[in-house]
Amino acid sequence: MASKKAATAIIVMMVMIMAMLVDRSVAIDLCGMTQDELNECKPAVTKGNPTSPSQLCCTALQHADFACLCGYKNSPWLGSFGVDPELASGLPKECGIPNAPTC
Repeated sequence: MASKKAATAIIVMMVMIMAMLVDRSVAIDLCGMTQDELNECKPAVTKGNPTSPSQLCCTALQHADFACLCGYKNSPWLGSFGVDPELASGLPKECGIPNAPTC
């Protein structure tokens, strides 16, 4: 009986720790861009009615890992986030970033 109580207590503690970790999770950092920087670029790569990239988006792209970003070009996840891969691959050119690879 005591071992069941101990096991239950351990499970409850693990769930509480996991909940704390999720609550304190750090924003994503993808290919050298923070979540805020990715969000800044999203209107320029959104299907339907894209906007011109903002200056903050273009500044963020200057330190992005393009080889990493190109790895996501054919990912089915892009569409689920409303991102048009063709618009995304043209973003460096729109921002005037020299020598950016083409995906």
